[in-house]
Amino acid sequence: MGFFDGLRKPPAPARPLDQVTVDEALALVRARRKIEAIKLVRERTGMGLAEAKDAVDALEEGRSVPVEPAPGHSLADRVRELLGRDRVAEAIVLVSRETGMTETESARFIDSLDR
Repeated sequence: MGFFDGLRKPPAPARPLDQVTVDEALALVRARRKIEAIKLVRERTGMGLAEAKDAVDALEEGRSVPVEPAPGHSLADRVRELLGRDRVAEAIVLVSRETGMTETESARFIDSLDR
C-alpha cells in the first residue's frame, strides 16, 4: 500500500434520485441550465460527474430514469393496486417496463406477491 492510499476516502455510495430532484432537474434543463441540473443531481445523490450527466441527458431526451419510490408507492404496492382492480395485464406491463423482465418473469413476480 502506498503512502497516499491511506489518505483516500472511499467514495460515498450514490443515493437514488427522488421525484423532487427529477422534477427540479428537468425544470433546469428546460430553462437551458443543464450544468446547474447536473450539479443539483450530484449534490442530492452523491453521483459522480459522468453518472449525473447521463441521468440529466436521459431526462433531456425524455427517457426514464430510476426514481426512488415514495413510501407506499413501491412497484409491489402499485401492482397490488392494479390487481385489486382486476387489471392483471396492466400489472404485467408495468413490471416488465420498470424492471426489464420478460412478460413471463413479470407474471411470476406478480404471482409471488403477498396479497
